[in-house]
Amino acid sequence: SSKATVSVLYCFFYNTHTLFINFNMSVKAYVVEGPGKEAVLKEIELVALGDNDVEVQVEYCGICASDVDAIDGKYGPLTVYPLVAGHEGVGTVKVVGKNVTAVSVGDKVGLGVYRSACGFCDTCSSGRDNICPDKKLMFLKNEGTGPFGSSVRLNEKYAVPLPENIDLSTAGPLMCAGVSVFAPFLENNISPTHTVGIVGIGGLGHLAVQFSRAMGCRTVAISRSADKKEEAAKFGAHSYVDTSSADEVKAAAGSCDYILVTAGGPSIDYAQLLSMLTPNGNVILVGNTGMTVGPFPLFDLIGGQKGIKGSAAGSRLTARKMLKFAALHDIKPQCEFFPVAEINTAFNKVREGKARYRCVLKW
Repeated sequence: SSKATVSVLYCFFYNTHTLFINFNMSVKAYVVEGPGKEAVLKEIELVALGDNDVEVQVEYCGICASDVDAIDGKYGPLTVYPLVAGHEGVGTVKVVGKNVTAVSVGDKVGLGVYRSACGFCDTCSSGRDNICPDKKLMFLKNEGTGPFGSSVRLNEKYAVPLPENIDLSTAGPLMCAGVSVFAPFLENNISPTHTVGIVGIGGLGHLAVQFSRAMGCRTVAISRSADKKEEAAKFGAHSYVDTSSADEVKAAAGSCDYILVTAGGPSIDYAQLLSMLTPNGNVILVGNTGMTVGPFPLFDLIGGQKGIKGSAAGSRLTARKMLKFAALHDIKPQCEFFPVAEINTAFNKVREGKARYRCVLKW
């Protein structure tokens, strides 16, 4: 009957000369049924494969703090349960829709924050699809499932080809943490003559230090204790400011053209950070800094013509540029690897702030 065959898609792919019979099949995924619940291995049905979509078999997936926050219900209505999270995946293209031209079966690709965008609005037309009003996120708002599932289906343009010389096992975190800290350098025309401060030497921050150093910028690691001073230097920081030391903060006054805030929480003192900026300098928020930030000293903002702005995870073009730059300069996250069956152990390590510096699941 027609009902019995409606779930079967027959596609001939001219670029592979292979006939694919693609069922709306079930795949394994780690599903969270509600806030506070553990991820449980189940079978789920993927979203239907569109003509411009691809299916990617996941091999590795990093765990971002925003994954854990979403799982724990901290994003309110953005989180819809049951939830299959993840947005730092890498894997192999297994199936392509009949109109796909961007990638081919067998290609190695990265999966990031976004799964599609409208492609027609002003922001998409100018290469800034990451701020498209109609963009779809990898797993939030019930728009799809992420790479905490064994396979992901998404628009072909958001399966980003990986450079041949990049390490597949550590490439996943570059798809969120990497592009998030790389994008501000392009968006703000940060040049080698600038001094860049990096607040928070964690999952995003340790990559930001590497990118900043590789771009030729004087790089200042900024943290709330001296605990990570040696590691920050290893990642490429020229100097280090312990914000618990009034003397170090005073010595750093007016020294940074840009400060990238990759950490979050109430411990961030924005008045302190603004004091470290040069006139016309900018604080750029790139990490999950909480739902509200501040307060901000208006006198310093206005008198010094200083700014505070946000930066979304980069566009797909920025992601491509970031991957090429990372491969060229051997920039990679420092990872701890877990078999995917230990996903809840890895979640807890992220919750406790003990990851050094990215937990990565292996399917």
